[in-house]
Amino acid sequence: MKITLSHIRHQHILLLFVLSGFLLYGNTLGHDFALDDAIVIQDNQFTKKGLRGIWDQLRHDQFVGFYGEKKELVSGGRYRPLSMVMFNIEYALVGESPWLYHLLNIILYILSGYLLYLLLQHLFKGRSETWSSLAILAALLWFYHPIHTEAVANIKGRDEIMAFLLELVALKCLLHFVDQKGTKWLVLMSATYFLALLAKESAITWLAIFPLGIYFFREKVLQRAVLPFSLLFAVAAVWFYIRYQVVGGGIENVADNLMNDPFLNASRTEKYATITYTLGKYLQLLVFPHPLTYDYYPKHIPILSWRDPLVLLSLVAYAVLIWFAVQGLIKRKLYGFAILIYFISLSIASNLIFPIGAFMNERFVYVSSLGFSLMTGQLLLIGIPASMGGWQKNRGWIKGLMALIFILYSIKTIDRNSVWKNNLSLALNDANISVKGAKSNVMAGGLLSEEALRLEDPNARRKMLLDAEFYLQRALQIYPEYIDALILMGNVQWELEQDLSAALPYYERILMINNQHQQAWENLFVVLEADQDVDQRIEAYQRLLSYNHRQARIYLNLGRAFGREKGQLIRSIDLLEKGLAFDPNDFQLLSNLGTAYGLIKNYDQAISVLERAQKIEPNSAKVYLDLGLSYYFSGQVEKAKTSFEQAKQLDPSINDNQFPL
Repeated sequence: MKITLSHIRHQHILLLFVLSGFLLYGNTLGHDFALDDAIVIQDNQFTKKGLRGIWDQLRHDQFVGFYGEKKELVSGGRYRPLSMVMFNIEYALVGESPWLYHLLNIILYILSGYLLYLLLQHLFKGRSETWSSLAILAALLWFYHPIHTEAVANIKGRDEIMAFLLELVALKCLLHFVDQKGTKWLVLMSATYFLALLAKESAITWLAIFPLGIYFFREKVLQRAVLPFSLLFAVAAVWFYIRYQVVGGGIENVADNLMNDPFLNASRTEKYATITYTLGKYLQLLVFPHPLTYDYYPKHIPILSWRDPLVLLSLVAYAVLIWFAVQGLIKRKLYGFAILIYFISLSIASNLIFPIGAFMNERFVYVSSLGFSLMTGQLLLIGIPASMGGWQKNRGWIKGLMALIFILYSIKTIDRNSVWKNNLSLALNDANISVKGAKSNVMAGGLLSEEALRLEDPNARRKMLLDAEFYLQRALQIYPEYIDALILMGNVQWELEQDLSAALPYYERILMINNQHQQAWENLFVVLEADQDVDQRIEAYQRLLSYNHRQARIYLNLGRAFGREKGQLIRSIDLLEKGLAFDPNDFQLLSNLGTAYGLIKNYDQAISVLERAQKIEPNSAKVYLDLGLSYYFSGQVEKAKTSFEQAKQLDPSINDNQFPL
């Protein structure tokens, strides 16, 4: 059987990957940042320092630069400084212009495909020409697969790309050492594997893949691999120590809401049935990568039981794969190696070992898809011809099938990439794929509401707000306690109707879940203070006290409403005093209380309170003015004169006629 792919020179293969890479992903060069790019680039305070922020990236959890503090959001934390340092360098060069970030993702992906080809050629060294052809075909099948769009088109996917690229280099160095020895290969292997671990924690699974590569393809020199294996484990130990010092070593589940723990309301049996289903879903997407979405969160993936036919089908499929993996391991067959690569690399993101905060994601099979590509390539080049009379007899239709696969892969990849243009295009597309996915629907609703506020045409603005309302309502039907959706829905209702009764219930639902939620309180205060009906506003504030009677700002706003708008100064003073009991150093409470005491001619109390306010805000002209008036009417004329002069100095626009001197 003679297959002609094997005679192509390495330079031509490299050119093929370069052209293919820009064919598939060149359309991302004009894309914006999207999805989690904000966490690692635009809104990351360490990244935005450029070169000065590199040390911060090395000594902190990945989320600290975004949140400003360490938050226990995901099990085990995240320590992936390699891609973060790369982003710092890119930020120093081009700031928030995304083209360079996208270009580097494409270049690194091209290198990954070419290196995969070189590695497979090295693994298969000494075998027939068919195996050389298999190296090319398997590498191209991996490279063209549309499931990689999330990792390449989304800049944040750099961690996946870098980890796999460095894992390939480390394995190739290992092969060089066992084939010909040489200390340089050990050094390079150790260095690249350490960097792979710094790129993404999933590289730890390669401690099992490295030995498999030697076992399957270099069984005669297994003893030579003892030293490099020892070094690899030592490198992993050093990495784990560093990681532990930075983020700790626990893998417990720290999530407290459905979006960070999709199994939150599932029983133990439902959890593992659903995990089994998601594992089957990965197989389906590898075989038939459609539809693709970033939103595999609740409830796009439903909670299932062991009675569900799809769960049972997945269980059977994996039982068959396990059987073939064992047979392949015993007999040292390529399909065994391929299946084990798939299992091992996926294991860490499967939810079987520890919770990962999501049901599944396409990027989680970025490496595992190599196993699928090897099996597919072997089936096309060896399996089908062997069972149907040989290559020569079947080459026409097999080549046609290969061409069809690559054409369909290309169309799907390019089409899917266009969706990653920006957050809005991604959200709108995926919300209509993951119709039962709360995350994409919230994202679509939130972005549409932001876009609506930029529109000057009131009819166009209202239409877009109604579209936002549609997606947000859908999200709340999926997950009624979704706080992000409730906040956005409250905002949209206010913008649509300017009606307190339409917006307030959504914010109140948040307070029922978490009465300390800062954003909910901030939004409540904004809409309440914009409401012109003072009685309705007072009633709402009094009701809000039942959620948190220690919220000082409620007393402030109630005090203002009773004092300024109702003229009930005694009631106003009582409320402001209550607020100060909970926040004694609140400037607004002190300033308003001092003014109120002055208006009822209790100048001694006014002076006492306003002097406290002055110490907190020494540059407030109004406080000096009010204090001057209280000094004057209490007979302290010199102090009054000094206060008036200070007020005028701070705010020259103050009319001198306000001074009784």
